[in-house]
Amino acid sequence: MKLDREMEMLLNEIPLLHHGGLLGGGGGDADAEADDLSYLIHELAAMGVVDGDDDPPPARDAADGLGFAYPKKREGLVAASQPFPMAGHCAHMPSLFDPFPFDAAAGVVAADGWDVRCSPPPTPAPRARCKSARRKNGGCAAATTASPTKKCGAAAAAAGAKSHGESLAGLRGFMYHVARDQHGCRFLQQRLDDGKREVDLIFAGVARHAAQLMVDPFGNYLMQKLLAVCDAGQRMALVLTLTADPFVLVRISLNVHGTRAVQKLIESLRTREEIRLVIDALRPGFLELIKDPNGNHVVQKCLQSFETDDNKPIFDAAAIHCLDIGMQCHGCCVLQRCIARSRGEHREKLVAAIACNGFELAQDAYGNYVVQYVIDLKIPNANASIAQQFEGKYIHLSMQKFSSNVVEKCLKVFKEADKAKIILELLAMPHLEQLLQHPYANYVMYSALQNSKGSLHSALTNAIRPHVELLRTSPYCKRIYSRALLKK
Repeated sequence: MKLDREMEMLLNEIPLLHHGGLLGGGGGDADAEADDLSYLIHELAAMGVVDGDDDPPPARDAADGLGFAYPKKREGLVAASQPFPMAGHCAHMPSLFDPFPFDAAAGVVAADGWDVRCSPPPTPAPRARCKSARRKNGGCAAATTASPTKKCGAAAAAAGAKSHGESLAGLRGFMYHVARDQHGCRFLQQRLDDGKREVDLIFAGVARHAAQLMVDPFGNYLMQKLLAVCDAGQRMALVLTLTADPFVLVRISLNVHGTRAVQKLIESLRTREEIRLVIDALRPGFLELIKDPNGNHVVQKCLQSFETDDNKPIFDAAAIHCLDIGMQCHGCCVLQRCIARSRGEHREKLVAAIACNGFELAQDAYGNYVVQYVIDLKIPNANASIAQQFEGKYIHLSMQKFSSNVVEKCLKVFKEADKAKIILELLAMPHLEQLLQHPYANYVMYSALQNSKGSLHSALTNAIRPHVELLRTSPYCKRIYSRALLKK
Protein backbone atom coordinates (compact mmCIF):
# COMPACT_ATOMS: atom_id res chain seq x y z
CA MET A 1 0.00 0.00 0.00
CA LYS A 2 2.85 2.34 0.84
CA LEU A 3 4.51 1.60 -2.48
CA ASP A 4 1.31 2.37 -4.39
CA ARG A 5 0.90 5.66 -2.58
CA GLU A 6 4.46 6.77 -3.34
CA MET A 7 4.09 5.70 -6.98
CA GLU A 8 0.90 7.73 -7.31
CA MET A 9 2.59 10.81 -5.86
CA LEU A 10 5.51 10.49 -8.26
CA LEU A 11 3.20 10.16 -11.23
CA ASN A 12 1.33 13.26 -10.11
CA GLU A 13 4.56 15.26 -10.09
CA ILE A 14 5.35 14.60 -13.78
CA PRO A 15 2.76 17.03 -15.24
CA LEU A 16 3.84 19.74 -12.82
CA LEU A 17 7.41 19.66 -14.08
CA HIS A 18 6.18 20.85 -17.47
CA HIS A 19 5.11 24.13 -15.85
CA GLY A 20 8.39 25.68 -14.85
CA GLY A 21 6.69 29.00 -14.11
CA LEU A 22 4.88 27.41 -11.17
CA LEU A 23 7.72 25.34 -9.79
CA GLY A 24 10.68 27.60 -10.34
CA GLY A 25 9.21 31.11 -10.22
CA GLY A 26 8.67 31.39 -13.98
CA GLY A 27 10.95 30.41 -16.86
CA GLY A 28 12.84 27.42 -15.34
CA ASP A 29 15.83 25.84 -17.09
CA ALA A 30 14.91 23.10 -19.64
CA ASP A 31 17.89 20.91 -18.71
CA ALA A 32 17.01 21.02 -15.05
CA GLU A 33 13.44 20.00 -15.82
CA ALA A 34 14.66 17.13 -17.99
CA ASP A 35 16.88 15.90 -15.17
CA ASP A 36 13.95 15.97 -12.74
CA LEU A 37 11.78 14.06 -15.16
CA SER A 38 14.60 11.53 -15.63
CA TYR A 39 14.95 11.21 -11.89
CA LEU A 40 11.25 10.37 -11.47
CA ILE A 41 11.38 7.82 -14.27
CA HIS A 42 14.30 6.09 -12.56
CA GLU A 43 12.35 6.03 -9.32
CA LEU A 44 9.37 4.45 -11.07
CA ALA A 45 11.69 1.94 -12.74
CA ALA A 46 13.13 1.00 -9.36
CA MET A 47 9.58 0.28 -8.18
CA GLY A 48 8.96 -1.88 -11.25
CA VAL A 49 6.30 0.33 -12.69
CA VAL A 50 8.17 1.32 -15.89
CA ASP A 51 11.19 0.01 -17.71
CA GLY A 52 14.28 2.07 -16.87
CA ASP A 53 17.84 2.06 -18.20
CA ASP A 54 20.74 0.67 -16.41
CA ASP A 55 21.83 4.10 -15.21
CA PRO A 56 20.69 5.05 -11.74
CA PRO A 57 19.14 8.47 -11.10
CA PRO A 58 21.42 11.52 -10.65
CA ALA A 59 22.40 12.62 -7.18
CA ARG A 60 20.23 15.36 -5.73
CA ASP A 61 21.68 18.73 -4.75
CA ALA A 62 20.49 21.58 -2.57
CA ALA A 63 16.70 21.97 -2.46
CA ASP A 64 14.88 25.07 -3.66
CA GLY A 65 12.13 26.92 -1.82
CA LEU A 66 9.42 24.41 -2.86
CA GLY A 67 11.28 21.28 -1.77
CA PHE A 68 12.57 20.18 -5.17
CA ALA A 69 16.30 19.71 -5.67
CA TYR A 70 18.13 20.24 -8.96
CA PRO A 71 21.45 18.67 -10.00
CA LYS A 72 24.32 21.01 -10.63
CA LYS A 73 25.46 19.01 -13.67
CA ARG A 74 24.97 15.62 -15.28
CA GLU A 75 27.33 13.14 -13.67
CA GLY A 76 27.48 9.39 -13.20
CA LEU A 77 24.31 8.10 -11.62
CA VAL A 78 24.30 6.09 -8.37
CA ALA A 79 21.82 3.28 -7.81
CA ALA A 80 19.14 4.04 -5.29
CA SER A 81 19.07 1.74 -2.31
CA GLN A 82 15.51 2.62 -1.44
CA PRO A 83 12.56 4.41 -3.07
CA PHE A 84 12.50 8.22 -3.04
CA PRO A 85 10.76 9.21 0.24
CA MET A 86 8.25 11.50 -1.44
CA ALA A 87 5.52 11.05 1.11
CA GLY A 88 7.61 12.25 4.02
CA HIS A 89 8.98 15.09 1.93
CA CYS A 90 5.58 16.33 0.82
CA ALA A 91 4.41 16.47 4.38
CA HIS A 92 6.73 19.45 4.91
CA MET A 93 6.53 20.92 1.42
CA PRO A 94 4.33 24.04 1.04
CA SER A 95 1.59 23.79 -1.53
CA LEU A 96 1.94 25.81 -4.70
CA PHE A 97 -1.52 27.24 -4.24
CA ASP A 98 -1.61 27.90 -0.51
CA PRO A 99 -2.50 31.52 0.28
CA PHE A 100 0.39 33.81 1.19
CA PRO A 101 0.62 34.34 4.95
CA PHE A 102 -0.15 37.88 6.03
CA ASP A 103 0.12 39.21 9.55
CA ALA A 104 -2.08 42.26 9.88
CA ALA A 105 -0.35 43.26 13.06
CA ALA A 106 3.04 43.36 11.33
CA GLY A 107 2.32 46.86 9.99
CA VAL A 108 2.30 48.37 13.46
CA VAL A 109 5.53 49.10 15.27
CA ALA A 110 5.22 48.54 18.98
CA ALA A 111 6.48 51.60 20.79
CA ASP A 112 5.57 53.38 23.99
CA GLY A 113 6.21 56.87 22.62
CA TRP A 114 5.05 58.49 19.40
CA ASP A 115 8.39 58.92 17.76
CA VAL A 116 10.82 56.98 19.93
CA ARG A 117 11.16 54.35 17.22
CA CYS A 118 11.13 55.59 13.67
CA SER A 119 12.10 52.51 11.73
CA PRO A 120 10.53 52.20 8.28
CA PRO A 121 7.29 50.20 8.17
CA PRO A 122 7.40 46.61 6.86
CA THR A 123 6.93 46.05 3.16
CA PRO A 124 3.62 44.50 2.09
CA ALA A 125 3.40 40.78 1.29
CA PRO A 126 4.24 39.89 -2.35
CA ARG A 127 1.46 39.11 -4.78
CA ALA A 128 0.87 35.68 -6.30
CA ARG A 129 3.26 34.74 -9.11
CA CYS A 130 0.67 34.14 -11.80
CA LYS A 131 -3.02 34.37 -12.52
CA SER A 132 -3.54 30.57 -12.54
CA ALA A 133 -2.27 30.37 -8.94
CA ARG A 134 -4.81 32.98 -7.82
CA ARG A 135 -7.60 31.21 -9.73
CA LYS A 136 -6.81 27.84 -8.09
CA ASN A 137 -6.85 29.52 -4.68
CA GLY A 138 -10.26 31.03 -5.23
CA GLY A 139 -8.98 34.60 -5.52
CA CYS A 140 -8.80 35.09 -1.73
CA ALA A 141 -5.89 35.71 0.65
CA ALA A 142 -3.11 36.32 -1.92
CA ALA A 143 -5.24 38.57 -4.10
CA THR A 144 -6.84 40.55 -1.31
CA THR A 145 -3.79 41.31 0.78
CA ALA A 146 -1.68 42.81 -2.00
CA SER A 147 -2.56 46.38 -2.89
CA PRO A 148 -3.31 46.96 -6.61
CA THR A 149 -1.45 50.27 -6.55
CA LYS A 150 2.29 50.58 -6.26
CA LYS A 151 2.81 52.28 -2.91
CA CYS A 152 5.66 52.13 -0.46
CA GLY A 153 5.32 50.52 2.97
CA ALA A 154 4.46 53.79 4.71
CA ALA A 155 1.68 54.56 2.23
CA ALA A 156 0.33 51.01 2.51
CA ALA A 157 0.23 51.29 6.28
CA ALA A 158 -1.58 54.63 6.08
CA ALA A 159 -4.02 53.31 3.48
CA GLY A 160 -4.64 50.25 5.63
CA ALA A 161 -5.40 52.39 8.66
CA LYS A 162 -7.85 54.43 6.61
CA SER A 163 -9.59 51.50 4.90
CA HIS A 164 -10.05 49.55 8.12
CA GLY A 165 -11.22 52.58 10.05
CA GLU A 166 -8.31 52.37 12.45
CA SER A 167 -7.23 55.36 14.51
CA LEU A 168 -3.95 57.18 13.94
CA ALA A 169 -2.58 55.27 16.92
CA GLY A 170 -1.90 52.47 14.44
CA LEU A 171 0.81 54.65 12.88
CA ARG A 172 2.58 55.21 16.17
CA GLY A 173 6.32 54.88 15.84
CA PHE A 174 6.68 55.70 12.14
CA MET A 175 4.45 58.74 11.63
CA TYR A 176 7.57 60.55 10.38
CA HIS A 177 8.06 58.01 7.58
CA VAL A 178 4.40 58.19 6.58
CA ALA A 179 4.66 62.00 6.36
CA ARG A 180 7.58 61.72 3.92
CA ASP A 181 5.63 59.54 1.49
CA GLN A 182 3.46 61.11 -1.19
CA HIS A 183 0.33 59.09 -0.39
CA GLY A 184 1.00 58.97 3.34
CA CYS A 185 1.42 62.75 3.53
CA ARG A 186 -1.86 63.23 1.68
CA PHE A 187 -3.60 60.84 4.07
CA LEU A 188 -2.31 62.71 7.13
CA GLN A 189 -3.37 66.07 5.66
CA GLN A 190 -6.89 64.70 5.25
CA ARG A 191 -6.93 63.46 8.83
CA LEU A 192 -6.02 66.93 10.09
CA ASP A 193 -9.51 68.01 9.03
CA ASP A 194 -11.16 65.39 11.26
CA GLY A 195 -10.82 67.27 14.53
CA LYS A 196 -8.61 68.30 17.42
CA ARG A 197 -7.82 64.74 18.47
CA GLU A 198 -6.31 63.89 15.08
CA VAL A 199 -4.35 67.16 15.10
CA ASP A 200 -2.90 66.29 18.49
CA LEU A 201 -1.96 62.75 17.42
CA ILE A 202 -0.24 63.90 14.23
CA PHE A 203 1.51 66.74 16.04
CA ALA A 204 2.85 64.31 18.64
CA GLY A 205 4.20 62.09 15.88
CA VAL A 206 6.00 64.71 13.78
CA ALA A 207 6.86 67.63 16.08
CA ARG A 208 10.38 66.39 16.84
CA HIS A 209 11.09 66.01 13.12
CA ALA A 210 9.74 69.42 12.04
CA ALA A 211 13.09 70.58 10.60
CA GLN A 212 13.48 67.45 8.44
CA LEU A 213 9.89 67.47 7.24
CA MET A 214 9.94 71.16 6.28
CA VAL A 215 12.62 70.48 3.66
CA ASP A 216 11.04 67.25 2.43
CA PRO A 217 9.30 67.33 -1.00
CA PHE A 218 6.11 65.91 0.53
CA GLY A 219 6.48 66.48 4.25
CA ASN A 220 6.60 70.27 3.86
CA TYR A 221 2.94 70.27 2.78
CA LEU A 222 1.93 68.46 5.97
CA MET A 223 3.88 70.98 8.07
CA GLN A 224 2.23 73.90 6.29
CA LYS A 225 -1.24 72.53 7.03
CA LEU A 226 -0.30 71.58 10.57
CA LEU A 227 0.81 75.16 11.23
CA ALA A 228 -2.57 76.39 10.03
CA VAL A 229 -4.61 74.16 12.38
CA CYS A 230 -2.45 73.77 15.50
CA ASP A 231 -3.20 75.71 18.69
CA ALA A 232 -1.05 78.39 20.30
CA GLY A 233 0.82 75.98 22.57
CA GLN A 234 1.71 73.63 19.72
CA ARG A 235 2.79 76.54 17.52
CA MET A 236 5.06 77.83 20.29
CA ALA A 237 6.54 74.34 20.69
CA LEU A 238 7.37 74.22 16.97
CA VAL A 239 8.93 77.70 17.11
CA LEU A 240 11.12 76.66 20.04
CA THR A 241 12.18 73.49 18.22
CA LEU A 242 13.10 75.34 15.02
CA THR A 243 14.88 78.25 16.72
CA ALA A 244 16.95 76.26 19.23
CA ASP A 245 19.82 76.41 16.74
CA PRO A 246 19.66 79.69 14.74
CA PHE A 247 21.31 78.25 11.66
CA VAL A 248 18.68 75.50 11.35
CA LEU A 249 15.93 77.95 10.39
CA VAL A 250 18.31 79.73 7.98
CA ARG A 251 19.16 76.46 6.23
CA ILE A 252 15.47 75.56 5.96
CA SER A 253 14.73 78.98 4.46
CA LEU A 254 17.40 78.49 1.80
CA ASN A 255 15.81 75.20 0.70
CA VAL A 256 13.41 75.16 -2.25
CA HIS A 257 10.79 73.27 -0.19
CA GLY A 258 11.67 74.73 3.19
CA THR A 259 11.16 78.33 2.10
CA ARG A 260 7.43 77.71 1.65
CA ALA A 261 7.11 76.08 5.06
CA VAL A 262 8.97 78.93 6.78
CA GLN A 263 6.78 81.51 5.03
CA LYS A 264 3.72 79.63 6.36
CA LEU A 265 5.29 79.65 9.82
CA ILE A 266 5.78 83.43 9.61
CA GLU A 267 2.17 83.92 8.52
CA SER A 268 0.90 81.90 11.49
CA LEU A 269 2.84 83.76 14.22
CA ARG A 270 0.62 85.74 16.58
CA THR A 271 2.59 86.81 19.66
CA ARG A 272 5.54 89.18 19.96
CA GLU A 273 7.57 86.44 21.65
CA GLU A 274 7.16 84.10 18.67
CA ILE A 275 8.10 86.87 16.26
CA ARG A 276 11.16 87.78 18.31
CA LEU A 277 12.37 84.17 18.37
CA VAL A 278 12.01 83.80 14.59
CA ILE A 279 13.68 87.13 13.78
CA ASP A 280 16.57 86.35 16.12
CA ALA A 281 17.01 82.95 14.49
CA LEU A 282 17.10 84.48 11.00
CA ARG A 283 19.35 87.40 11.96
CA PRO A 284 22.73 85.59 11.45
CA GLY A 285 21.80 84.76 7.85
CA PHE A 286 20.01 87.93 6.72
CA LEU A 287 22.60 88.83 4.10
CA GLU A 288 22.65 85.32 2.64
CA LEU A 289 18.87 85.04 2.75
CA ILE A 290 18.33 88.38 0.99
CA LYS A 291 20.57 87.36 -1.92
CA ASP A 292 19.23 83.81 -2.25
CA PRO A 293 16.47 82.89 -4.77
CA ASN A 294 14.58 80.99 -2.05
CA GLY A 295 15.61 82.85 1.09
CA ASN A 296 14.66 86.31 -0.18
CA HIS A 297 10.98 85.31 -0.11
CA VAL A 298 11.28 84.55 3.61
CA VAL A 299 12.68 88.05 4.29
CA GLN A 300 9.96 89.64 2.17
CA LYS A 301 7.32 87.64 4.06
CA CYS A 302 8.71 89.05 7.33
CA LEU A 303 8.48 92.57 5.92
CA GLN A 304 4.93 91.94 4.81
CA SER A 305 3.66 90.21 7.97
CA PHE A 306 5.44 91.98 10.86
CA GLU A 307 5.27 95.52 12.19
CA THR A 308 8.03 98.07 11.55
CA ASP A 309 9.56 97.68 15.00
CA ASP A 310 9.66 93.89 14.64
CA ASN A 311 11.53 94.24 11.33
CA LYS A 312 14.15 96.62 12.76
CA PRO A 313 16.97 94.00 12.50
CA ILE A 314 16.18 93.61 8.79
CA PHE A 315 16.26 97.37 8.18
CA ASP A 316 19.56 97.68 10.05
CA ALA A 317 21.15 94.87 8.04
CA ALA A 318 19.86 96.35 4.77
CA ALA A 319 21.30 99.79 5.61
CA ILE A 320 24.72 98.38 6.52
CA HIS A 321 24.98 96.14 3.44
CA CYS A 322 22.94 98.25 0.98
CA LEU A 323 25.72 98.38 -1.62
CA ASP A 324 26.24 94.62 -1.60
CA ILE A 325 22.51 93.88 -1.52
CA GLY A 326 21.54 96.49 -4.12
CA MET A 327 23.94 95.12 -6.72
CA GLN A 328 22.37 91.63 -6.68
CA CYS A 329 19.30 90.53 -8.63
CA HIS A 330 17.25 89.37 -5.62
CA GLY A 331 18.76 91.85 -3.22
CA CYS A 332 17.68 94.91 -5.23
CA CYS A 333 14.04 93.78 -4.95
CA VAL A 334 14.32 93.17 -1.20
CA LEU A 335 16.00 96.56 -0.73
CA GLN A 336 13.13 98.33 -2.46
CA ARG A 337 10.64 96.36 -0.34
CA CYS A 338 12.54 97.40 2.80
CA ILE A 339 12.20 101.07 1.80
CA ALA A 340 8.48 100.63 1.12
CA ARG A 341 7.75 98.89 4.46
CA SER A 342 9.95 101.07 6.69
CA ARG A 343 8.73 104.16 8.50
CA GLY A 344 10.23 107.08 10.41
CA GLU A 345 13.85 106.86 11.43
CA HIS A 346 14.24 103.38 9.92
CA ARG A 347 13.33 104.73 6.50
CA GLU A 348 15.50 107.84 6.80
CA LYS A 349 18.52 105.76 7.78
CA LEU A 350 18.02 103.30 4.92
CA VAL A 351 17.44 105.96 2.24
CA ALA A 352 20.45 107.97 3.42
CA ALA A 353 22.67 104.86 3.18
CA ILE A 354 21.52 104.18 -0.39
CA ALA A 355 21.96 107.83 -1.43
CA CYS A 356 25.53 107.84 -0.11
CA ASN A 357 26.31 104.92 -2.45
CA GLY A 358 24.27 106.34 -5.35
CA PHE A 359 27.16 106.73 -7.81
CA GLU A 360 28.26 103.06 -7.54
CA LEU A 361 24.70 101.74 -7.54
CA ALA A 362 23.69 103.87 -10.53
CA GLN A 363 26.22 102.11 -12.77
CA ASP A 364 25.13 98.60 -11.80
CA ALA A 365 22.69 96.41 -13.73
CA TYR A 366 20.48 96.02 -10.61
CA GLY A 367 21.58 98.89 -8.41
CA ASN A 368 20.32 101.50 -10.87
CA TYR A 369 16.74 100.41 -10.12
CA VAL A 370 17.29 101.07 -6.41
CA VAL A 371 18.64 104.58 -7.11
CA GLN A 372 15.71 105.36 -9.41
CA TYR A 373 13.32 104.16 -6.69
CA VAL A 374 14.92 106.50 -4.15
CA ILE A 375 14.85 109.45 -6.59
CA ASP A 376 11.13 108.85 -7.20
CA LEU A 377 10.48 109.25 -3.47
CA LYS A 378 11.45 112.95 -3.87
CA ILE A 379 13.07 113.11 -0.46
CA PRO A 380 15.01 116.43 -0.56
CA ASN A 381 18.05 115.29 1.43
CA ALA A 382 18.42 112.06 -0.52
CA ASN A 383 18.09 113.72 -3.94
CA ALA A 384 20.49 116.47 -2.94
CA SER A 385 23.05 113.85 -1.92
CA ILE A 386 22.66 112.02 -5.23
CA ALA A 387 22.90 115.23 -7.27
CA GLN A 388 26.05 116.20 -5.42
CA GLN A 389 27.68 112.84 -6.25
CA PHE A 390 26.64 113.02 -9.92
CA GLU A 391 27.76 116.61 -10.47
CA GLY A 392 30.55 116.78 -13.07
CA LYS A 393 29.97 113.13 -14.04
CA TYR A 394 26.70 113.35 -15.99
CA ILE A 395 28.39 112.87 -19.38
CA HIS A 396 30.18 109.77 -18.09
CA LEU A 397 26.94 108.41 -16.65
CA SER A 398 24.96 109.25 -19.79
CA MET A 399 27.21 107.09 -21.97
CA GLN A 400 26.68 103.92 -19.92
CA LYS A 401 23.84 101.46 -20.40
CA PHE A 402 22.48 101.40 -16.84
CA SER A 403 23.42 104.80 -15.44
CA SER A 404 21.89 106.57 -18.47
CA ASN A 405 18.50 105.48 -17.11
CA VAL A 406 19.31 107.15 -13.79
CA VAL A 407 20.27 110.42 -15.54
CA GLU A 408 16.94 110.35 -17.40
CA LYS A 409 15.17 109.89 -14.06
CA CYS A 410 17.06 112.88 -12.66
CA LEU A 411 15.92 115.05 -15.59
CA LYS A 412 12.30 114.07 -14.87
CA VAL A 413 12.26 114.34 -11.05
CA PHE A 414 14.94 116.81 -9.89
CA LYS A 415 14.16 120.42 -9.14
CA GLU A 416 14.65 122.97 -11.92
CA ALA A 417 17.98 124.14 -10.56
CA ASP A 418 19.38 120.61 -10.56
CA LYS A 419 17.96 119.96 -14.03
CA ALA A 420 19.72 123.09 -15.32
CA LYS A 421 23.05 121.83 -14.00
CA ILE A 422 22.61 118.57 -15.91
CA ILE A 423 21.71 120.28 -19.21
CA LEU A 424 24.50 122.84 -18.94
CA GLU A 425 26.99 120.06 -18.33
CA LEU A 426 25.75 118.26 -21.47
CA LEU A 427 25.98 121.46 -23.53
CA ALA A 428 29.54 122.03 -22.34
CA MET A 429 30.75 118.92 -24.13
CA PRO A 430 33.01 119.97 -27.07
CA HIS A 431 31.63 117.35 -29.45
CA LEU A 432 27.91 117.28 -28.82
CA GLU A 433 27.37 115.10 -31.87
CA GLN A 434 29.00 112.23 -29.99
CA LEU A 435 26.20 112.31 -27.46
CA LEU A 436 23.57 112.59 -30.20
CA GLN A 437 24.89 109.47 -31.97
CA HIS A 438 25.65 107.45 -28.85
CA PRO A 439 23.43 104.36 -28.36
CA TYR A 440 22.66 105.36 -24.74
CA ALA A 441 23.40 109.09 -24.45
CA ASN A 442 20.90 109.91 -27.22
CA TYR A 443 18.10 108.92 -24.81
CA VAL A 444 19.47 111.40 -22.25
CA MET A 445 19.50 114.16 -24.87
CA TYR A 446 15.91 113.37 -25.83
CA SER A 447 14.84 113.52 -22.14
CA ALA A 448 16.65 116.84 -21.80
CA LEU A 449 14.59 118.25 -24.68
CA GLN A 450 11.39 116.95 -23.11
CA ASN A 451 12.04 118.27 -19.60
CA SER A 452 13.61 121.68 -20.29
CA LYS A 453 11.84 125.03 -20.47
CA GLY A 454 12.45 128.62 -21.51
CA SER A 455 15.91 129.85 -22.30
CA LEU A 456 17.47 126.55 -21.29
CA HIS A 457 15.34 124.71 -23.84
CA SER A 458 16.21 127.26 -26.54
CA ALA A 459 19.91 126.89 -25.83
CA LEU A 460 19.62 123.14 -26.16
CA THR A 461 17.76 123.25 -29.48
CA ASN A 462 20.20 125.80 -30.88
CA ALA A 463 23.09 123.53 -29.99
CA ILE A 464 21.46 120.52 -31.67
CA ARG A 465 20.18 122.25 -34.87
CA PRO A 466 23.62 122.47 -36.62
CA HIS A 467 23.70 118.68 -36.62
CA VAL A 468 20.33 118.25 -38.33
CA GLU A 469 21.78 116.38 -41.32
CA LEU A 470 23.39 113.94 -38.95
CA LEU A 471 20.09 113.50 -37.14
CA ARG A 472 18.35 112.47 -40.36
CA THR A 473 20.74 109.62 -41.14
CA SER A 474 21.83 108.28 -37.76
CA PRO A 475 19.65 105.44 -36.41
CA TYR A 476 20.02 106.81 -32.85
CA CYS A 477 19.03 110.39 -33.70
CA LYS A 478 15.66 109.87 -35.35
CA ARG A 479 13.68 110.46 -32.15
CA ILE A 480 15.53 113.70 -31.51
CA TYR A 481 14.98 114.86 -35.09
CA SER A 482 11.28 114.11 -34.84
CA ARG A 483 10.85 116.76 -32.15
CA ALA A 484 8.64 119.48 -33.60
CA LEU A 485 10.85 122.31 -32.41
CA LEU A 486 13.84 121.01 -34.36
CA LYS A 487 11.84 120.87 -37.59
CA LYS A 488 11.01 124.57 -37.54
